[in-house]
Amino acid sequence: MASLPSISLISSTHNRAPSLRQTLGALGKVKVLPDWQAELIVVDNASTDDTARVIRSAKFANRTPEYLYEPLKGKSNALNAAFRRAEGEIILLIDDDVSVAEDWVEQMIAAFEQDQADAVVGKIVLAENLSRPWLTPLQKWWLAAPDNQAEEQPGLIGANMGFRRKILQRVPAFDPEIGAGTAFFGEEALFGKQLVEAGFKIKYAPNAVVVHRPDESRLRRYAWIDAARKKGHEEAYFRYHWQHEDIRAPRASWLWYALKLRLRRIFQQQPPLESEGIAAWEMSYVQSMETCRQFSVERRRPRNYARRGLLKSDGLAVDSQPLMRADA
Repeated sequence: MASLPSISLISSTHNRAPSLRQTLGALGKVKVLPDWQAELIVVDNASTDDTARVIRSAKFANRTPEYLYEPLKGKSNALNAAFRRAEGEIILLIDDDVSVAEDWVEQMIAAFEQDQADAVVGKIVLAENLSRPWLTPLQKWWLAAPDNQAEEQPGLIGANMGFRRKILQRVPAFDPEIGAGTAFFGEEALFGKQLVEAGFKIKYAPNAVVVHRPDESRLRRYAWIDAARKKGHEEAYFRYHWQHEDIRAPRASWLWYALKLRLRRIFQQQPPLESEGIAAWEMSYVQSMETCRQFSVERRRPRNYARRGLLKSDGLAVDSQPLMRADA
């Protein structure tokens, strides 16, 4: 490789010790070149299970991972704490329910170097025991395991992504109001949108593969309904706070979608909530309802960002400015 960068691998976790043990076991087998300066930071986000012991008993590059405790719940809070601690020029993120290949770090670094990328997202494959023939491309996205991504400016997914530390000078944090541990999805999605707005280059690295192992309950109808609600909340947050869009008569729109959902459920009887799968129309109506409902809530607040802004500060967000890229 042309250079030997310093690397910070970061994972956050909350009360998923068994899954974390598998993830750290796979990371312990990852190839790390002797000359690389590599560290692994695992953030314990207010766990009450065996998480601390699992982290402290793991090994990465012949060292114990750095244990960081973050009492304020929320994945964004945990990752932001790790960003402040990390020393690497390149920061790689993985979730606590993925398994990585031995060459994962090499492939991620290669994508940075070959494509002169500022940020990279790798390929995420759903674990075999979770593969179902009825899964649609949208549902795979919601499980953080899309079949493919665009080569240029793909969407960031926290299960397998990385970025250059210099990015934090322009976009310094994940928004703590959204993401795992809140009523919203979208912390990585907003971060990615901000990077694009700032002029940073995001690349897809299909050879940097991880296997995603979410809980099998994520396939059940009640879980899809919950995910649709959170996606609706995410859309409302983005449209109001970041894009400065408006939804006309959101309460009336909510009533319209609620009526359509009610009638469709009457005339097309749905399976029990515990069963696997969900109709596409049910996901869509629930998401649209929650977008309208949450927009009614958000519009009573000051906006968190200037239009398409990079910084969040109690209504004093800073406008984005195009990044002047340098070859140095």
